[in-house]
Amino acid sequence: MSGAQNRFDLAFVEWLEGIYKDLHRHPELGMDVPWTTKYVRDRAAELGLEAEKNGLDVGAVFVIKGTQPGPTLALRADMDALPIEEAAPVAWKSEIPGRMHACGHDLNTTVMLGVLRCVMEQKLAEKMRGNLKFIFQPGEETLEGAKALIAAGALENPSVDVILVSHGDADLHVGEVGVFREFSHANSDEFRIKLCGKGGHGARPHQTQDVIVAGSRIVEAFQTIVSRELDAREATVISVCEFHAGTAMNIIPAVAKLTGTVRTLKKEVQAHVMKRMKDTVDALAALHGVEAKFEFLVGCPSCPIDNAAENLIREAAGKTLGAENVKELKTRMGGEDFAFYAQFRPAGTMRLGITPQGETHRPSTHSPLFRPDLEALQAGTAVFVQLVKDYLL
Repeated sequence: MSGAQNRFDLAFVEWLEGIYKDLHRHPELGMDVPWTTKYVRDRAAELGLEAEKNGLDVGAVFVIKGTQPGPTLALRADMDALPIEEAAPVAWKSEIPGRMHACGHDLNTTVMLGVLRCVMEQKLAEKMRGNLKFIFQPGEETLEGAKALIAAGALENPSVDVILVSHGDADLHVGEVGVFREFSHANSDEFRIKLCGKGGHGARPHQTQDVIVAGSRIVEAFQTIVSRELDAREATVISVCEFHAGTAMNIIPAVAKLTGTVRTLKKEVQAHVMKRMKDTVDALAALHGVEAKFEFLVGCPSCPIDNAAENLIREAAGKTLGAENVKELKTRMGGEDFAFYAQFRPAGTMRLGITPQGETHRPSTHSPLFRPDLEALQAGTAVFVQLVKDYLL
């Protein structure tokens, strides 16, 4: 592994990989992560740290205070898994049927525990100016965790000046990391449409109010919002992903239901799209003589990137892995609940390469075959230990 190899002794590497395998075997979902919470707290207790009391039974926040005044750096790791049956060919498979760490949150948690151990064993607090905060967060996949921890005061006492995150990425090789400019992830919203008309025989459509035709026109018209109403430089996605109607090949149904997702970056674009989608549904429903109910459900906000925060990652990764292994990435149109922290504090994101050198492709996140290369644990830990030293020493 370029750059980060030989930074850690064999005992530490085995410790890291052992933690990862333990977490991987015991995936838990959403905010219901009691085993993972206890495991993380126990590993921290072995290093002399006790979780902050914040009223939450899940997740954990640890604060390491320096000996001199200065800023507070927060590092966040997510902990929850996905309701997926694992099919990856690994010896440390999930022991819980129907659940799997298919997004690599076990890897993210392991990396931050590795950083925590290095900070404690190297006694960096004795030289630190300011504070270092570790946030181990459940409920990323359900968009509950960040909001719960923020409400519980995770960004306060001491007040966080900058917050950073690492996440595995199958599009990058081990020893590479990805960084962003302006935004890392998009607003992730959803919509629901219900159309009610008059059903009838497929041979006599003139006696019906056809919700399938109305719905089809709506699907088509949504795309003109993107292609004809927005600046082509404003990243926007409208995808209708479900269209349910009908029960037989010769019956025009009375009801159709459509759902989908909307991805935008800027709030003003999000507001415009929301309004124009409703206008489109109302107008085309009226044109076809059907009733329509339109719901737009605002989900996860876009994740703005603070240039100074992201530069901390660039510089630390360059020192650790080599500047040639720091890749500039385009904004992802997926959602990431780290964005909730980024609404309140300067934030930066690092994508950590998890595909072995020489291997062109590995199944990406949310796949039952997802399988990161364990050497990525060392790379991620090394970058963030360097970053802590750069920012707080």
